Amino acid sequence: MFDAARGGLRLRHGGRVVRTFESLSELTTAVAFRICDDKRLTREVLERVGIPVPPGRTATFDDADEAFLAEHGELVVKPARGEGGAGVTVGVTTADELDGARHEAGGRSADVVLEAHCRGEDLRVVVIAGEVVAASVRYPAAVVGDGRLTVEELIRARSEERQAATGGASRIPLDDTTRRVVAQAGHSLDDVLDEGVTLPVRRTANLHTGGTIHDVTDRLHPALAVGAVAVAWAIDIPVVGVDLVVEGVDRPDFVVIEANEQPGLANHEPQPTAERFVDLLFPNTRGLHQPPERQS
Repeated sequence: MFDAARGGLRLRHGGRVVRTFESLSELTTAVAFRICDDKRLTREVLERVGIPVPPGRTATFDDADEAFLAEHGELVVKPARGEGGAGVTVGVTTADELDGARHEAGGRSADVVLEAHCRGEDLRVVVIAGEVVAASVRYPAAVVGDGRLTVEELIRARSEERQAATGGASRIPLDDTTRRVVAQAGHSLDDVLDEGVTLPVRRTANLHTGGTIHDVTDRLHPALAVGAVAVAWAIDIPVVGVDLVVEGVDRPDFVVIEANEQPGLANHEPQPTAERFVDLLFPNTRGLHQPPERQS
């Protein structure tokens, strides 16, 4: 290991040595990393080769932003650079909401991206070495009423469940975003939900904020697989998590909303994401599925 605290590994097989940070390895170039890291660059690269993305623009914090909102009716506002859904606001429909969302995103990144909100299922497709290895639909955090606990108590209980199930990687924050989503659904944190009533408490489906993932690899429409691979080729990146909004996993239409240069491979078990990653790093081991040695 060369940076164990951040997930850094030095892997060796035979005479070949490769360093990785989880699913990010030396095989990913600095150019590919930067394209994924800056959502504006991601959009530009994909648009240039005809891959569909939502209508979007870089926020200018003036009347042009409000005109863009008026044109599309509902927006997603997010930092140009960032991860884990931090600073992202979904479902912006008013000028006041736009102002708050821009400043929240601006606290995470010097530049802010505005995109038309495309409704549909949130699909993550993992592409390794030009092949689709896994696909999962992601759902935002939600709680289900039991007729006894308040919304806040349900959120805390659900958050504890998600933390236990993910080794601490997933939790539902009781922050302004959660309060806003609950309020927009007509509730407060002090309300007691009737038994069986489901209440979404986040708009983004990120695992870090309590989202859940459900494997759909075997149901993936071929056109979605082709689109995800096209994204990997356009960016020229060996490992990528492609985020799509789709009408359904068994339907062909999609838009690409992001490309993640360091997707969580363990999230997609039982699909062989780790095995395909090792095969990428050490091609002569393909099919053997024996992990390489770690060097200290």
